[in-house]
Amino acid sequence: MDTPAPLRPAATILLLRDSADGPEVWLMERARTVGFMASAWVFPGGRVDPGDDSAAAVGGDLARVPRHFWVAAARELHEEAGVALRDGDAWDLGGMRVWAHWVTPEVEARRYDTWFFAARLPPGAVAVIDGQEASRGGWYRPADALARSERGELPVAPPTLRTLTELLPYGSVEAILAAPRHTPPIMPKFLDVAGTLHVLLPGDPDHPSTERVDPPWRYAFSAGRWWASR
Repeated sequence: MDTPAPLRPAATILLLRDSADGPEVWLMERARTVGFMASAWVFPGGRVDPGDDSAAAVGGDLARVPRHFWVAAARELHEEAGVALRDGDAWDLGGMRVWAHWVTPEVEARRYDTWFFAARLPPGAVAVIDGQEASRGGWYRPADALARSERGELPVAPPTLRTLTELLPYGSVEAILAAPRHTPPIMPKFLDVAGTLHVLLPGDPDHPSTERVDPPWRYAFSAGRWWASR
């Protein structure tokens, strides 16, 4: 049996704002030239840098998630979307909330141990794209992003698809940030069913984990898009 690729620590952040029609989240289209998830629509994020553990920062539930993940999420948000969560010269992690914990399957050549966070767009801040890792970006109500994904207009991977679905019940950013979150590590399992690729999450009968996350537990890839199959 081949040894799985090592896990690289990474962080992703859901940047949120309120609108007249409910909360919106910032999504970016990754450039075609990047090596991971090219052309997919994602939340800002990336790998933890060596300096993230020593960077000046205040706040954050560091007993729950190690410090470097929090700092990486704030730093990537600034680099990729131009939004700075700052308290003077330090990263301000106090407004960030833990959302989910995803781990890349062992069969993948590139593997990431990724914590997802959520944060409100600071007053006066404007989200932009960096023009390097991302080619386009925009604010989307979760329901609208899911509808566009269903039409094949907004390619998203299962973690993004699931996260957008998780945001649907909430009527405000405040409600999202106040929501209690159970965050066991979610390591998807791939399964071929009659020639169709499926991704299984903990809770699916064919997934080996004893942990369970809320359904849906299975996503299928067909006609160029992912969708919840049951």
